[in-house]
Amino acid sequence: MTINKSVNLKVNGMHCGGCAGKVKKSLDELNIDHTVDINVESGNVNIKYNSEQSTIAILKNSIEKVGFQVESIELE
Repeated sequence: MTINKSVNLKVNGMHCGGCAGKVKKSLDELNIDHTVDINVESGNVNIKYNSEQSTIAILKNSIEKVGFQVESIELE
């Protein structure tokens, strides 16, 4: 597993662990090497991923497809 990029997304609409679970599942279904840390209270979703397998746009779209809005993107 080669994780070489990190991005923090501010996600609107997450209210509970179930919401966080939907976000995590949407990212897991991309079948890429990644780790995800979700803070429901702050709306922060930190993703460390393999940039050869995915892009920020793909990650963002994956989250938005399950009903959440990505408000901002911060590269780390």
